[in-house]
Amino acid sequence: MDANTVEAASGNSSAAQPPPAGHSKPEASTAAAAAAGSSKKGARVTRVTKKKGELLTEEEKKANHIASEQKRRQNIRTGYDQLIQIVPTLTPSQRSEALILQKTVEYIKYLLMEREILEGQVKDAGR
Repeated sequence: MDANTVEAASGNSSAAQPPPAGHSKPEASTAAAAAAGSSKKGARVTRVTKKKGELLTEEEKKANHIASEQKRRQNIRTGYDQLIQIVPTLTPSQRSEALILQKTVEYIKYLLMEREILEGQVKDAGR
């Protein structure tokens, strides 16, 4: 079985299914263009892709690694931003990750305690 057959059998062929709405296949670019990408926050970095069977150069691998790491860091920042919005005792000026996690744990414990109280009230009301 060749690579195309394996890909088709696994359902991973891009020709078989279009990407979900809002998602697109990364465009091919050179390692130099990816490595020279903007250092601005929120700038989109595209990964280097090659035609099937072609290997990436070390520069292209490095550019892909950098792009993946930037995406991972942005996802973490987004998660902390969401916690700041959800947890009432946090404010946007509080950017300490340790503080955000500590106050989030306190808030979850508070919510669990409130839930137990409400469940007890429902149970008592049913008697």
